Amino acid sequence: MHPQVSVLVKLQAIDLSIEKIEETKEEYPKKTELLKENLKEKRRVTNLKREKLEKLEQDRMREERILQQEIQRIEKHEERLLSVKTNKEYQAALKEIALAKESNSEREDNILNVLEELDALRKGLGEQEKDCEKTCREFEKESNELEEKLEKFERQLAQETRRREKLYSEIDAEVLRMYKNIRKGRHGIAVVRVKNEFCQGCNMYMPPQLANEVQKGIDMVFCPSCNRILYWKKNS
Repeated sequence: MHPQVSVLVKLQAIDLSIEKIEETKEEYPKKTELLKENLKEKRRVTNLKREKLEKLEQDRMREERILQQEIQRIEKHEERLLSVKTNKEYQAALKEIALAKESNSEREDNILNVLEELDALRKGLGEQEKDCEKTCREFEKESNELEEKLEKFERQLAQETRRREKLYSEIDAEVLRMYKNIRKGRHGIAVVRVKNEFCQGCNMYMPPQLANEVQKGIDMVFCPSCNRILYWKKNS
C-alpha cells in the first residue's frame, strides 16, 4: 500500500470515529430536553389538579356556610310562627320555610356530590404526585447518566483529536487537502478498498491494469468513476 494512503486509511477511521462521537453527543442534549419537558408536563398537570382541588374545596366551604345560614334563617322563621296573628301570615311563613328547606335539600345534595368529587380528586392527585416524584427521580438519574456519558465522549473526542493531529503531521499538505476535499464531496468517505476489481465506494468495475496499480501501491490511484483514493490489502 502506498505510504501516504496507508496513513489516510488510519486518518479516515479516526475522522469517522470523531464524527460518530460528535453526532452522538448532539443527541444527548435533545434527550435531556425531552426528559425535562416530560417532567414539566407532569408538574403542570399536577398543579392543575391541585388548583382544581383547592377551588372545589373553597366551593364546598362556601356552600356549607350558606347552608348553615339558611338553616339558621329557617329556625328564625319557625320561631316567628309562634307569634303570627293571622292565618295568611302563618301560611306565608310555612311556604317560605318549605321553599327554604327544598333549596337546602338541593344544596345538601350538591355538597355531597362535591364531597364525592373531592375524594376522587384527592385520590387522583395523590397518584399524580407520586408519578411526578417518580418522574423527577428518573429525570435526575438519567440526567446524571447522560452527563457522565457526555464527559466520556469528551474524553474520547479529545483522544481521537490528538491521534488525528499526529497523523496530520505524517501526511503531505497537498495530499491532506485533496483527502479533505474528496471527503467533503463523498459523504465523508475519501479512501476505499478495491475488491475483485470493483471500487467499494461506487461499486464500479475497473480495468485489471488499474487494479494492479492499486495493488502495487507505488503511486496513489483514484477511482475513475467516483474519484476516491483506492487501496488494496491481502484478502480484500
